[in-house]
Amino acid sequence: MGVQYKDYYDVLGVPRNAGAAAVKKAYRKLAREYHPDVNKEAGAQNRFQEISEAYEVLGDPEKRKRYDQLGANWKQGQDFTPPPGWENVHFDFGGGGAGHEFNFSGGGFSDFFESIFGNRMNGFSGFQSSETFGAHSPRRTHDETELTLTLDEAYHGGKKRIKVYSDQNGNTKTYDLNIPAGTRDGARLRLRNQGHNGDLLIRISIAPHSRFTVDGADLWMDVDLAPYQAVLGDKVDLKLIDGHAMLRIPAGTQPGRKFRLTGKGLKKPGGGKGDVYAVVRIEVPVQPTAEEKKLYEQLADIAKRKQNP
Repeated sequence: MGVQYKDYYDVLGVPRNAGAAAVKKAYRKLAREYHPDVNKEAGAQNRFQEISEAYEVLGDPEKRKRYDQLGANWKQGQDFTPPPGWENVHFDFGGGGAGHEFNFSGGGFSDFFESIFGNRMNGFSGFQSSETFGAHSPRRTHDETELTLTLDEAYHGGKKRIKVYSDQNGNTKTYDLNIPAGTRDGARLRLRNQGHNGDLLIRISIAPHSRFTVDGADLWMDVDLAPYQAVLGDKVDLKLIDGHAMLRIPAGTQPGRKFRLTGKGLKKPGGGKGDVYAVVRIEVPVQPTAEEKKLYEQLADIAKRKQNP
């Protein structure tokens, strides 16, 4: 009996010739958008599951190679039966491909996936194995899940509660975590002996921030200036992750100029802090008052006389 074919490239929105970096970038963007901890809309959980399954295949070179052997002529939703010779195929999960990125938040792989690669964890889903998981392997393995933090939570640390799926019936376990101050994107917390055959590893993902872009230990932000501030110079109060800073704007500052605030960024693993980079944008009034419009007209006349003395 056939199952529905899934176009994993379409799921992630990448072309079939996309490189590993492009696949990873597309996955991370979609996973953060639809992660159940962030997106509470109906259908987000299933969408996240679908995205995770697609990356489990396209993010692993061996699984992607086998998937690509099916060819590009299948249509999404079309009945699919594995070609002869695909039976009894076994893949290890979490051994260096997509398994080190994010996890499923519940549920299992689709029938299409299992028809090609077999059952991921012998009927159990909800965690990722960070070591090879085989049906007859006595090895100690570790389960892995993900926790999304805001930038402020990662910077300041504190208490955080997480629920993880513990079995295929949808049962969950709750853990109260102590998040260390300065936790970085991609860091992992370890809960000893809380996995099914080992530890539970919790990978930290930092959600996008409204004002800052994270670049390692550095933070990038925009600073909006009125035209007169850029021309005449000024002092601007910047709101940072931890407190405020006064930024001196020299006269004649141009759009795109970059100011560096040393040691105002995130904590570095070896000690110290990164920097904050403030990039200038010129904010033009959308609806100038009559007085402002008159003054700008005077400036325009002056500029024309300078051009044509």
